[in-house]
Amino acid sequence: MKKLLYRFAAVALIATLGSCNFIDPELNIDPNNPEDATLELLLPSATAMYGYVLGGDYGRYTSIWSQHHGGAERQHTAYDVYQLQEADVNNAWNNLYAVTLKDLSLVTSKASEEKSPHYGGIAKIMTAMTLATLVDVNGDVPYSAALNSDDNNDGLKASYDDASGLYGTIQTLLDEGIADCSAATSTLSPASNGGDLVFGGDMAKWVAAANTLKARYYIRLSEIDGDAYSNALDAIDAGAIAANDGDAVVPFGLSQTAANPWYQFETQRGDVVMGGFFIDLMNAINDPRRAVFATTNEDGNFMGMAAGVPDNGPTMSRFGTAYGSVNSPVPLVTYAEAKFLEAEAALGTDPARAAAAHNEAIAASLASFGLDDAAYLADQASEDENSITLEKILTHKYIALYTMQEPYNDWRRKGIPDLQPAAGQNNIAVRYPYPSGERLYNADNYPGAPNLFNDNVFWDQ
Repeated sequence: MKKLLYRFAAVALIATLGSCNFIDPELNIDPNNPEDATLELLLPSATAMYGYVLGGDYGRYTSIWSQHHGGAERQHTAYDVYQLQEADVNNAWNNLYAVTLKDLSLVTSKASEEKSPHYGGIAKIMTAMTLATLVDVNGDVPYSAALNSDDNNDGLKASYDDASGLYGTIQTLLDEGIADCSAATSTLSPASNGGDLVFGGDMAKWVAAANTLKARYYIRLSEIDGDAYSNALDAIDAGAIAANDGDAVVPFGLSQTAANPWYQFETQRGDVVMGGFFIDLMNAINDPRRAVFATTNEDGNFMGMAAGVPDNGPTMSRFGTAYGSVNSPVPLVTYAEAKFLEAEAALGTDPARAAAAHNEAIAASLASFGLDDAAYLADQASEDENSITLEKILTHKYIALYTMQEPYNDWRRKGIPDLQPAAGQNNIAVRYPYPSGERLYNADNYPGAPNLFNDNVFWDQ
């Protein structure tokens, strides 16, 4: 139990401190008793930390670079022009390894020992997501040797795995997770003991989420693998998320220590405003989601900051209620994304299917926020086999998946939407730096400082 007290304290501290580099990763580990926590405590710990990272540092950096947001003050003005430093990514890296991946590894091991495949299946699916999150912004990362505390000081001196090979590992983890979640019996079940924050132990929803994730990661390889789209469609057809009630999200609560990380950042720092490109795009099509994605400014209008032109004044729109409320969830994978993935994957072989999936994705996105706008859907979600295009699919996906890392990944793959570099810059950054902790404490394995503009991750061709 001592270990989990450390972990929950770390989650609360991260929520309180935002992006400041004050967290010592050793606070997250009890070196005298590293495996004493139960499954129903370890899995929520891993889930909560993953949600904080996605809604925290990683969420802000990628959403600024995708121009959903603008960095208006302090460090975020530097991030807005791609000046992301080693120290800026230390916290997220440390917590994804020392808490999320470590706890998920313990869950996987303990679930096997205790004949509880439902826990093991969830852990494998979440491990796949976490690993992909790291690979997609870093390329090669430690994994196979990173979680063995006996051999390398809890992974601090771990070797790096090849990123393309890790994508194979991700698919294997998802396949194993689907099999485990589909097991007929499980000694311990998150449905009965409250260990699953995302779906309350509903294994069918975890299987659907995993199939959707398989499609996501196959499509990520679309520029380098000729089978990417057919593999993605196979995953969708195997049973992807089929309705908004199957959305996988990390929930947050009403207390300050359990609050949504976007809300915490806005109330404590406020360095980020809505991005000009994003707001202009939604303004141009009169998108009804503006009312929940953003606030209006002092003149009653929606307005965003131009990339590279810091402005935190009263004319700027700020976080809206959808993701900026105290108990807003952090999305992991959703029905809308599943339909956009289907649309892209089917476009080349079955454009009628692609059009139908695209239309449903937009309608599902609106419905997920309690919106119903018949005129908007008639204008934007009435494509057919002759009118549907990849630009329409990925542009609407860019809107629907606001706050998620996926639009930044899609832009790197396909260059859609047509983002332009921030003012005064020649290019948009295409990856993160490695954290300074790797350079300082894992020098024998450290790959060297990457060029953020030229050292593309392996699938970004």
